[in-house]
Amino acid sequence: MSKVVKLCFLVITGVAIVGCASTPANLQRETAKSIGGNVTSGQVNVSSIDRGAIDITWKASTPTGNYDCSADDMVRHVECTKK
Repeated sequence: MSKVVKLCFLVITGVAIVGCASTPANLQRETAKSIGGNVTSGQVNVSSIDRGAIDITWKASTPTGNYDCSADDMVRHVECTKK
């Protein structure tokens, strides 16, 4: 029984950590970094956030245009493409 409890704890902890990595504030910051230029995270609006098992996609709007963005589940490798 204790193995089941430990496993459940590990799964819940892992899900919580992954969920925290892709908060809207983190997505705004990483989008601004990916776009570059003079765009700040405060100028980025994120929407249509889709969290998959191993990746995340979202749409971003900025003063310089609209972007389709994606990253791995920990939001380490961000790629944004201008629409």
